Amino acid sequence: MNPAKGYYSVIQYCPDLGRFEAANVGVLLFCPEKQFIRAMTSNNNRRIIRFFGSEGHDWARINTFKKGLEDRLQKELSVIKSVEDLQQFIALRANVLQITPPNSMKVFNPEEDIRNLFEEIIGEPARPERRKSLRHYVADKLSGPGLDKKVLHDVKVTVPVLQKEVEIPFGYQNGRFNLINPVRFSAQNPEQSIVTACKYAVEGRSIYDHTDPKWGEMQLVVVGQFRAKDQETPGRVNRVFRENGVKLFKMDDLPTLIDEIRRLGKDINGKKKPS
Repeated sequence: MNPAKGYYSVIQYCPDLGRFEAANVGVLLFCPEKQFIRAMTSNNNRRIIRFFGSEGHDWARINTFKKGLEDRLQKELSVIKSVEDLQQFIALRANVLQITPPNSMKVFNPEEDIRNLFEEIIGEPARPERRKSLRHYVADKLSGPGLDKKVLHDVKVTVPVLQKEVEIPFGYQNGRFNLINPVRFSAQNPEQSIVTACKYAVEGRSIYDHTDPKWGEMQLVVVGQFRAKDQETPGRVNRVFRENGVKLFKMDDLPTLIDEIRRLGKDINGKKKPS
């Protein structure tokens, strides 16, 4: 996997800005190419106590600031598009949590890289996180600014070859109505992934060749999750899909799909939100 250019900063607790004394309490990672920005802060205050002692601190307020910074950055992706935007965000910080100027770094896997940064700089294990299902992960990515009116959730369509109605997690209109289905191709035996691909290829061909009375012409779009370092299976799956009118986006390609929806997707009225 080719690295992308990213930037990291250290999040510091600085009770007195005039004295330039601070304790590292978290890290921030920004990677424009992968449309990723995130802060990870410590879930304890041991480093603050080590630097400044245990007296005179409003722990509830400090913890609120840490959680608030994490939540804020999750919503800033549509605003922070460049390192200059990030620098402006940092310059506006006005509480006891300060952020150091961005330093450049190579980013391979943002989720892994920020955890490694945290463990290296903060000196404690990154807190375990509940693994999201693939569907929920994709749902989070498709709920950002610019996508609200373009992505429909829980789309019910009839697959002619199956002669039954199925529910596809996401859809958007762009010439054809695109049905987006997240799929794992992570079997130990690569041949099983091809069997899975053939199943979706048959459904995709049937969807592509028939006009739906509600949505018109349609196309199946698969967001595929493959095993790490598996260089062969994605290409084989994509060949099966191309022959049957199915589009494949690997997880690394998800930003490309999101950008396509933002630029070319049509507004959809009366869409159903995910529960």
